Amino acid sequence: MASQIPPPNSTFLAPRHWLTWAAIVLLFIVAWLPIGVRLYIGKLLGLATYKLARERRYITRVNIALCFPKLDADAQEDLVIRSFIENGKGLIETATGWVRPPQHFSELIAYSGAQHMDEALAKGKGVLLLGAHYTTLDFTANLLALRYPIAVTYRAHNNPLFDAFMLRGRLRNCTGVFERNDLRGPVKHLRQGKILWYAPDQDYGPSQAVYAPFFGQDAATITTASRFAAINNSSVLLLRHHRMRHKPIYVIEFIPVPAPFPSDDEVADATLINHMLEYAIKFDPSQYLWMHKRFKTQRGGKPDSPYINISTPNKKLSEQQYQSLLTAAEILSGSTSSTQKIQLQTGLQLWTMPGLATGWNKVKHPALNLDKLSKLLRSKGITTITVDNIFRIESRKITAISCFVPKGLPLCTLDKQQVHAAQAAEFFARLHSAQLYCLHVNTDNILLQNTELAVLDPSRLHILPKSNAALECVRDLLQFCAAQHYSDAQLQSCVNYYLAAVPTPKREELAQLLAEQSADAHNVDKRIPAPSISQSAKPEA
Repeated sequence: MASQIPPPNSTFLAPRHWLTWAAIVLLFIVAWLPIGVRLYIGKLLGLATYKLARERRYITRVNIALCFPKLDADAQEDLVIRSFIENGKGLIETATGWVRPPQHFSELIAYSGAQHMDEALAKGKGVLLLGAHYTTLDFTANLLALRYPIAVTYRAHNNPLFDAFMLRGRLRNCTGVFERNDLRGPVKHLRQGKILWYAPDQDYGPSQAVYAPFFGQDAATITTASRFAAINNSSVLLLRHHRMRHKPIYVIEFIPVPAPFPSDDEVADATLINHMLEYAIKFDPSQYLWMHKRFKTQRGGKPDSPYINISTPNKKLSEQQYQSLLTAAEILSGSTSSTQKIQLQTGLQLWTMPGLATGWNKVKHPALNLDKLSKLLRSKGITTITVDNIFRIESRKITAISCFVPKGLPLCTLDKQQVHAAQAAEFFARLHSAQLYCLHVNTDNILLQNTELAVLDPSRLHILPKSNAALECVRDLLQFCAAQHYSDAQLQSCVNYYLAAVPTPKREELAQLLAEQSADAHNVDKRIPAPSISQSAKPEA
């Protein structure tokens, strides 16, 4: 396919586009300000985004915690803030590159390894330039094009007017702009002996991807780069570019990808590229786009994604779409008048509930409450259902969730005392740290999954004010021990494990309550002695 062509501006005259037009005009004005003023405005924009973009801030924190575990909490948060600042500067730089001729900034370029690019071009087989989503991406690409004309690949923006603005800006300085799903255009470009920029650092799902380590984490890594390079035996270079910290100089470095690349092993190829990207990113980690969900796709699906507290897709389904979803579905036992549970072909379950989750009171709808409780449990390390989508079916006036259900057996179906006291104590300590309580322990709602306890239906748990918390903690723990027919020694062991796991300020009050009420757990007249509340005390297994 040919390079993308933006629609004419006259297409976007409707009032719904006016706000976007205002933003574009503002970016155009800022682009013509002195560089120091532009970067300062970018810094303020980044700080404002850090304050306002709650979900992007959360994603960035998760990514940096995963990729830089040796940094302490303060250092990680400092990197998060600097990343937002650099992204704010990058947005201003991007707009500058789209509306101003790059010749205005030719003195800001500092090349490294340019001989590798010259040698690769001389072979006449095309050059695959592997980049990444640095904050200086578009601005540096325009500077690079002054010396080495390049074509780029991109993903269309959701806002059609901004997409047209972006596409027009890139076409002004690039020899071609290809949509990410277009494979023919880039291949043709390489066969003509030209340069193609391609970024393999995005998570586009499991299709056409392999799992390879990226900063020590499993990351779904697209394999398109290997295929592009193999088609025409093109030379492959890694492109690194960063703005120097103390002066506005943009360093552009070309690094040859070592042989054998591409090889017959896609995982080895992806591992090599990710390793080289790590090297480039570490020059200044704050100038990388940590806001995208790099580790979204995991081998175990959404339940294994580290981004627990992001918004769950909430979609409206027509009756036809709903019927299609139910193809070959099976109604499950355990359905109630308020919740019907259906097994879908996909392996997920569909739980339907009366009423539409819309309007001012939608946050109180059981489906949204279930999603909230699920995230709260998972964020505390407790396995439970993972909500994949929320569906509103207006024709039936119902709301449904599709969810991954943990695999495990309800405790009520197992022999007693299969759960070790330490397992039970850790489970309830995590549950109570989320301010969730059973009120009445139902072993049909607690699963044993491998060696861990899991919650089947979070909606059967309760959130209570802190004033009632201590007593309910004790009741939950003792009810569970009684249901498991723990001996006195096991009960005391569970109590001690639990106290060792709860925060120190709560320990003394809980120890006293547990000592007072533990006799009731076995319906005996004796009480166990008050357990040790020493922070370092750990019971014997």
